[in-house]
Amino acid sequence: MCSTTYTKRRKKMRRYYKSGGKICAKGKSWAKRTFDTYPSAYANMAASKYCKDPNYAKGSKGKKK
Repeated sequence: MCSTTYTKRRKKMRRYYKSGGKICAKGKSWAKRTFDTYPSAYANMAASKYCKDPNYAKGSKGKKK
């Protein structure tokens, strides 16, 4: 593989992963309250979604039809 195509690919991927995978403090605390075992893949995924959209967890409890 040519080195120029490799660097172009890395620059392109860098746009998608700018934050470096950091989870905000509010997301971590919400995941610790919500899940029994926080350092798990599922809890980290939910915490990152909570950081992107704080309304992610709203309406999940007490919703009746």
